[in-house]
Amino acid sequence: MVSASREVTRGWLQALINTSLREGSFPQPLKEAVVRPLLKKPSVDPADLNNFHPVSNLPFVGKVVERVVALQLRRSLDEADYLDPFQSGFRPGYSTETALVALTDDLWRARDRGCSSVLVLLDLSAAFDTIDHGILLRRLREVGVGGTVLRW
Repeated sequence: MVSASREVTRGWLQALINTSLREGSFPQPLKEAVVRPLLKKPSVDPADLNNFHPVSNLPFVGKVVERVVALQLRRSLDEADYLDPFQSGFRPGYSTETALVALTDDLWRARDRGCSSVLVLLDLSAAFDTIDHGILLRRLREVGVGGTVLRW
């Protein structure tokens, strides 16, 4: 159905994205998610609420707009050479596998030179949920993101 209506929806979707970026605002209805409980495993007791985790379903159009913005922001960060070359998260062509290959190589090289290595692993999977937005906005300004893009 989406594929069949592509020609019809392309114009208004493009207008929505352009208006959102030009004005530096994101329509409130596109931010509102429907949160549903999902059973963690079929084998667990559904009477126990601890066996559920929340799943947020955002509007499709909002996801499209966010994806366009994320793509543009990623391009800007890449062009400014801001990201560490070994940054693996959220980057196309990089994965946990490439990060592990680089890490293993570093550890072997250090060992070959007779050096000791210490490895500290941190789980930052929920880090964005607790980030200080003031610090995030300041860092974005420092790398040249500003104006309506920053307001967005």
